[in-house]
Order: sequence, then structure tokens, then C-alpha cells
Amino acid sequence: MYGFHNRVLHVDLSKSSFEEESIDDQVYRTFLGGKGVGTYLLLKNTRAGVEPLSEDNALIFAIGPTTDTMVWGSSRYGVFTKSPLTTLYTESYAGGRVAQPISRTGYDAVVIKGASKSPVYLEISNGDVKFHDASHIWGKDTYETEDAIRQEVGIKDAGIAVIGPAGR
Repeated sequence: MYGFHNRVLHVDLSKSSFEEESIDDQVYRTFLGGKGVGTYLLLKNTRAGVEPLSEDNALIFAIGPTTDTMVWGSSRYGVFTKSPLTTLYTESYAGGRVAQPISRTGYDAVVIKGASKSPVYLEISNGDVKFHDASHIWGKDTYETEDAIRQEVGIKDAGIAVIGPAGR
């Protein structure tokens, strides 16, 4: 379908593994845009009654069909999960320099589940996922973390989504 890659990346932090899923065009027709796809994937990958902070809850980063185009607003991405505050569906949107690199990996969404035994960060490129030790940056502020990751991966225009020390 135009504007989509028809591929979703599933990452399991517990097993340090990943796999790709092909998504049929009908899903995109039924659940229009990045919000629809993110919501569809959350419902598909999160069982009823799951605790929001458990490793069984999915954290989904999704982009839309205009991402990485010249269309106004095409630098946005959504994050979808089950909220620890309300225990219901929640979504959040951000702009900046993350949506375009997600699109350039060839995925419409990244579904993250599981829990790593130690701090890690993911390096995602088209067809490959690397799990990097993040112990040395754990607890740093977002600016320090982003700078350290950018230097380590050696990709000047890498899209980097980070949490700050409150996520510790």
C-alpha cells in the first residue's frame, strides 16, 4: 500500500531477539494511518488484563504513510501502550528527528516487549537489530545519553529516542 512498508519489527528484550512481520494491505485500509496501525498492534500484542509495567505489555513506536516525505507534519511518530496510570490504552506523539530514521529502516512500527536483565539500547537498521549494553549511560540525562549513543553507533543522523534518569 502506498506510503507504507508493510513490515513491523517485533523486539523481545527478554530474549535479545527480534523478528519481522508482514502486514497485509487490508490492515492499513481498516486502521488508517500510524495511529490506527499502532492501536491495531497494541490490541494484537497485548493480552487482556496485562499489568502495564509488566514485560508482557507492548511498547509500540509507529509512523504514518506520510513520514519522511515533504508533507507538513511528516516528522511525527506515535508511541502506544497500556498506561500505568489508568491501566487503559494510551498514546503519545512526538516530533523531531526520530520518525524519518524509523521509516528509513523499512518498518512501519516497532513493537517492544519483554524486559532485559541489564540496561540495553537498541540499534535498528533495515533488517538488523543490535542489542548494546547501556550500563555506562544508565541514569544520565537525555542530552548526555543521546550524545553517547550517537558517538557509539557512529551514525550522524541517527534517530534516538531516550528516557532520562526518572526511567531508572
